[in-house]
Amino acid sequence: MSHLAAFTSKLQPKLRNSLLQRYASDFVRINEHSAAEESLRRGKEQAERAAEKAEAANRAKSEFLANMSHELRTPLNAIIGFSDIMKGEMLGPLENTTYKGYVGDINNSAGHLLEVINDILDLSKIEHGDIELNEEEVDVTKVVESCLTIIEDRAKKGNLKLSYDPPESLPKLWGEARRVKQILINLLSNSVKFTPPGGEVSVQVLVEKSGNLAITVFDTGIGIAAEDMEQIMTPFGQAHTGLNRKYEGTGLGLPLSKMFVEMHGGALIIESDLDVGTAVCALFPASRVLPMRDA
Repeated sequence: MSHLAAFTSKLQPKLRNSLLQRYASDFVRINEHSAAEESLRRGKEQAERAAEKAEAANRAKSEFLANMSHELRTPLNAIIGFSDIMKGEMLGPLENTTYKGYVGDINNSAGHLLEVINDILDLSKIEHGDIELNEEEVDVTKVVESCLTIIEDRAKKGNLKLSYDPPESLPKLWGEARRVKQILINLLSNSVKFTPPGGEVSVQVLVEKSGNLAITVFDTGIGIAAEDMEQIMTPFGQAHTGLNRKYEGTGLGLPLSKMFVEMHGGALIIESDLDVGTAVCALFPASRVLPMRDA
């Protein structure tokens, strides 16, 4: 046997083993790549199924809320309407004063429940992008005065001073009057709710040097702790939790107000100190402040 033949025969097992090892490592790499692709494919499928389930759940929630809205609003409107008639004694006097009190309580409770239902529906619509602004010229002065009239009775019952010093002239705002009113009612309601008897709630409206329009509600209430700020801006989130909470509510007022202000391109700003008070400002951008017209 020649030296070359002997060397080749000696080398062949090593070559064979080397080739086997190479093929084995290639096989492992191919399998690993295939496993990674399979894992990625399965993960993608799971994510798509989860997204489909979430979308279906959202649709079901929206349909449920829409149906419940109709089912609840219809009897509530009847309760509010009939109790209004009885409260105003339009069909004759209610001789028993206790009944008069009950009728007033029924009317107030039904109205409050209707507000809660409307807030929940608004939140659901905003989350799904189903709400658009019906824009028009908004007379801010009239909106503020209307809101103060609505909240005045609550302030009196709470033994609170309610004040507003309107500016001599105020430009109109381009936006949706109903939403601006809803923002202010929510802010005033919170201030009245969280201000102890003998306190004060005030409204200030002004156009800043930047051209932004600021509607601010001040109160001398219990204030908000810094660690609770994030919680109160979360839908249904409240700083005071537990079954024995002194202050009742759904926790939707501030989150909805924030959403409505942001729909106008603005921002909701809160400054508060515990046991001192709170100031909440609905800031509307200068682009929505209309030029003043000559008288």
